[in-house]
Amino acid sequence: MPRPLAILFDLDGVLVSSEEPWFRTVEAAGDRFRGSPITREEFSPTFGQGTAADIREFGLSCSVAQLDAFYLETFPRFVGHVWTDPEAARLLARLAGLGLRRAVVTNTVSRLAAIILQTSGLERAFDLVACADQVREAKPAPDLIFYALERLDLGAKEAWMVGDSRYDREAARLAEVRFVGLGTEGDCRVERLGELGDLLDDEGH
Repeated sequence: MPRPLAILFDLDGVLVSSEEPWFRTVEAAGDRFRGSPITREEFSPTFGQGTAADIREFGLSCSVAQLDAFYLETFPRFVGHVWTDPEAARLLARLAGLGLRRAVVTNTVSRLAAIILQTSGLERAFDLVACADQVREAKPAPDLIFYALERLDLGAKEAWMVGDSRYDREAARLAEVRFVGLGTEGDCRVERLGELGDLLDDEGH
């Protein structure tokens, strides 16, 4: 398969890890919208899903707009707990040097994604940031990938999606984009973010 023209990255669990600040935010949402905090046992299997799924999964009495507003208000209090993969900046610079387009495709809403990317120092590394509030359905629906491809003016065969969850894998499958699993199964698999560069070298030969 030829080297792609663009790499689409999930944000959380791939470029950064914000599970702890998200847990604290969602924990507080449970207290606010159902009268009891969401536990780690409830949260862990759902991490990475969209806002609408949070409402269904946790039995919250609010609208998507209300929960998004709560997340926007609450998450920044915990943003200091975000961890950035130390290989991310170097890999993204390498991809830019190869002439590849770079996009974030995330179930996080735009304003929070901007905060996370700014905190991580990666905000200038991407041609596009595609977020859940810009499409009708979040991953595992393919809408975000279709949106990114359209904005980049590329076809499905010209991009790879890098993700770490079943939401990413399913979205890539539905969009017919090659899925690179980070620590998970896909069309191909890497265990570290930096291995993606080696995979591209192999494809380019």
